[in-house]
Amino acid sequence: MKVQWTKNDFGRSGILAVPEAGDSHPVLETYYMDYLIENLDQDRLAIAAALVFGSYSGNRLSFTGRVSSEVARAIEAFHRTDGVRVEPVSYGENHSPHGDSILHMSSGHKHTTRSNRIGQQRRLDVALLPTDKNSGALLTMDSLDVATNSWLHSEFLPQPYADDLCKIASGVLLSTDLSAAGVAICRSGKALPAPVLSGAQRLLDSVGLTLGMAECAEHLS
Repeated sequence: MKVQWTKNDFGRSGILAVPEAGDSHPVLETYYMDYLIENLDQDRLAIAAALVFGSYSGNRLSFTGRVSSEVARAIEAFHRTDGVRVEPVSYGENHSPHGDSILHMSSGHKHTTRSNRIGQQRRLDVALLPTDKNSGALLTMDSLDVATNSWLHSEFLPQPYADDLCKIASGVLLSTDLSAAGVAICRSGKALPAPVLSGAQRLLDSVGLTLGMAECAEHLS
């Protein structure tokens, strides 16, 4: 699977995945948000792509830039049963930036008013809104509402916990622009299996991000 970053002049950016011989063909080859992400390093792109498209890869995930060896090992461990390898790999250190806020990711959730307070870790509520009813993005001091096609990937990804993987991937993509130290996802009826959660935590840890679970109510809008 060949993976690259794509964006347009209308405020949309995301991942383009092009199947190669031996790959399964995803129903959608793009994973996008109506938000023009300006700061994204190769390692965080690789993590997000592995979460969304890795299960379709027959034997490799290929990127336009080099992925650090620590991140490549984390991706290959996460997709161990699929025999996925990452190319090309750099053996230098990972230099992903470190932030100070936690991104609370939810699907179609309308935020209640919450003010961050001095002395507490900053929280930013991110609502992933389905593109069949929403477009664009609205960023405030405490929240980001953004239209995305993640809801379609959640329906078609083979895992029963695809929605959570898409939330995590979106958080990783937004993490540098939003100065994040970590990502938290809402607990849902189908909790991530322990091996998947620990694998995802290792993925995020390899780029300097934490991954946690949060209690929050969600409803589609």
